[in-house]
Amino acid sequence: MSQTTCQGNVASAKIEPMARTGDELVNPATGERIVFLQTAADTDGRMLEMDDFWTRPDHRTPEHIHPEMQERWEIIAGSVRFRIAGVERTAGPGEVVIASAGVPHMAWNLDAMPVHLRIQMRPALGWERFVERLFALAHDGHTDERGIPDPTPTIELLREFPREIALAPSTGV
Repeated sequence: MSQTTCQGNVASAKIEPMARTGDELVNPATGERIVFLQTAADTDGRMLEMDDFWTRPDHRTPEHIHPEMQERWEIIAGSVRFRIAGVERTAGPGEVVIASAGVPHMAWNLDAMPVHLRIQMRPALGWERFVERLFALAHDGHTDERGIPDPTPTIELLREFPREIALAPSTGV
């Protein structure tokens, strides 16, 4: 298994990574880049804040829920389309969008321009570790071109982080 480095921290299955303020992660499958601004350690677990950069025009997050976390996006640059609880809306620079805990949501880049989001997860729980593990899977070649992990690692991540993330219930559509 290859190892990837994020500002001196090792992100692999063998060594438990620990995000620090200023650490940067890059997903080679999607081009997505995350910079940690405030970590769980900085906020006593109350919040994680990170800048998220989507470089590809076709960036799309799969629909999911955060069972015990609120996700808040502030759009810094670009246009983002959100679907939250089945309702779609577009947001641009200066706008804030929130998905409460347990609410199905997804987001995607609306055009060919890059997107810069400031994201807060409340409480932080283990979201830093989840992102580090997800990006390490991409570095190791265990994701598709959209950054979605192969089925076995997906199941393992969902089992390891049940408070942080779950598949959205099927709508039958």
